[in-house]
Formats: sequence, C-alpha cells, structure tokens
Amino acid sequence: MGYHWRDELVTALLPCVKGGVDRKCLNNLVRGYVPIFFPTSLPEVNEDASWLFPFSLGLREYWWKKEIEVIGKEFAEESTGLNDKSAKRILRKYHWKVNEPVEGISILDKRGRWKYDGFKGKIAVEVELSGRSQVFKDAFKFLIGEAMGQIEVGIVMVRKHLERGGRPYLGSVSRDWHAIYTSLPMLKIAFHGFPNEAL
Repeated sequence: MGYHWRDELVTALLPCVKGGVDRKCLNNLVRGYVPIFFPTSLPEVNEDASWLFPFSLGLREYWWKKEIEVIGKEFAEESTGLNDKSAKRILRKYHWKVNEPVEGISILDKRGRWKYDGFKGKIAVEVELSGRSQVFKDAFKFLIGEAMGQIEVGIVMVRKHLERGGRPYLGSVSRDWHAIYTSLPMLKIAFHGFPNEAL
C-alpha cells in the first residue's frame, strides 16, 4: 500500500500554496500533523530573545514579534521582580488590552470565564510565570479564540532560562510544544522566551 493519494494531492496543492512551503512540508501538513523533525525554532537574532514557532507560522516578520521582544526586555528589567500584576502593567503600557475574555467558552456564557493576559489586533498573549502545566490551558484558550474568530495567533511568554523554584522557562516548554503542535496542528501558537539571568 502506498501514499499515492497524498502525493497526488500535494502535487495539486503545491502551485496554490504561498510563502515558500516546500513539498516535504506540505506532505506532512496533508498527513495532519507537524512532526518533530520540522524546524520549529526561529534563529536567534540576538542573545536577548528566543522563539519557538509552529511550522504554520513560518519565520516571517510579524508586527507583534518586535513588540513582544521589547515587552520581554521590560519584563527582565522589572526591578521588584516580575509577577502577574507587573506583567499586565507593562502590557498596558504598550496598549495591550488586559484580561480580555475568551469568546465562546460556553453556549450560555458568550464572554467566557477565561481571560487572556494581553490582547491586541487579533493577537492574544499569555505570560506564564508559575506553572508549566498552564501552557496546555493556554493552548485551549487559543484554540477556542481561533475557532471563534477572535484571535489569529496566540503567544506564550516564559522566561528564557531556568530560575529557582521550578518556574516555566523556554527549555521546559520546548518539551511540551511537540505534543501541542502535533495534537492541534491548526493552532497558531508561538512561544517567546524573554531574557532573564540563568542560574
């Protein structure tokens, strides 16, 4: 048994796809998931920022990328120690709506009980400072927001390096991204590791 149907579909779709998607990528997207061997890291442009992108977002420049990096630098410079309150204050400074409800959580409650940490121009941001498992809740928030047409991309911001206390950092969530991207390949979610001091 072969995969002739997939090859035929990929051949037919390839001329219609924009953005430099090659045959190998399209073949795997047609299979319904993005395997771990795909490049999911944006090459580091400097030592202050790191990203994990799903293949569906690609490596293009987006208006929010630079802004998130600037916000991440401010997170790192927070003199009293970054917490949820100070993170939201910094997001507000850059004109992000804070605590914007996720639409469509419930048929009875159209506004939902979950809220995004930051929301701007169909981009949602979650800042995870305390628990790695919250990343999965964030993924579901983003999935609902995308399904309802509320957001186009979800961004999870975590520290770049490990700190005391087992808080989430980019290296820890990089172990989770594969489960998220392969289970929910339609989800456009990016992880940003904002700068912090390594132990």
